[in-house]
Amino acid sequence: MAKVIFKTKPSLAKIFKKEINELGFDVSSLNTDEDIIHAYCSYSYRLIEKRPRIIHKAGTFACPDEVKKGLEWFEEKIRNGESLNPHLNSATKKDKLDGLLYDWGIHHFHLGEEYAAPGFVKRTGYVLFAIVKPDDVFFIDIRDHVGWSDKTLLEIVHRNWPHLLSPFRMEGVRPKYNASEKDIADFRKSGINTIIELSDSNSYISMGGGITAAGTSMEAVGNYIKLMREFSHIEDEIRANAGKQVENVMPKGHPFRDKNTFVFMCKREKDLIRFYDVVNNKYWQNCLKLKALKSGFEL
Repeated sequence: MAKVIFKTKPSLAKIFKKEINELGFDVSSLNTDEDIIHAYCSYSYRLIEKRPRIIHKAGTFACPDEVKKGLEWFEEKIRNGESLNPHLNSATKKDKLDGLLYDWGIHHFHLGEEYAAPGFVKRTGYVLFAIVKPDDVFFIDIRDHVGWSDKTLLEIVHRNWPHLLSPFRMEGVRPKYNASEKDIADFRKSGINTIIELSDSNSYISMGGGITAAGTSMEAVGNYIKLMREFSHIEDEIRANAGKQVENVMPKGHPFRDKNTFVFMCKREKDLIRFYDVVNNKYWQNCLKLKALKSGFEL
């Protein structure tokens, strides 16, 4: 009977930890394979992939003179498909709670005109609130570091781009009371998700996927579960078919061929995670499609 040994999860975690470290992010708290893989999923959610996008501005959007040059630089990056991640808060390095993103799916960007901390632009009092989609960026407002839990951000989105909120509308559901800005901020810190009622009398669930009780992104947790499910499916296929695959590929007498022992590890190949049998010197046919953090989300 064939003996199949998997060293895939530790080797996957090693790949991800190296990629997180290459971005200059803090890996000191990542003590287990699960910690590392969760962190990869979190960064893949909160960081922004490099690609050209179309800019849309709310009808009430205005830019203070103090950050006009910074905004022009930021807009140029958007159109050219350059990395927008240097404009995020440097706390991103430690993957700290971003309640605004996790709850409402809204990023906030600094509009400095030069780089300060390694990889990040100079922090500004005024920040841009925006929703980033694969092909578009929606500019909501620029505020002086206030409004993280202010429902008027969602009101602006609803007035200008109602299609962004419609998938999250709760038909026939209304909250027991209208949560204040302070309530929303406190709930986020406690990992509590709230239904928000807007002026259209409709209620909406978390547009950013929500916050877990541990203060992490529910969207990132969902991506972790999906990844691990796909990962386990490939391992099951390997376990059931490893011997047959080697028999079909490796001729008798091949120096690496061992029909009874298979040891699999993960290897990165561009935007693919491949499963490699180190005993028989063979890559498994199925693989995971996962962007390397540095190539897709570099600072």
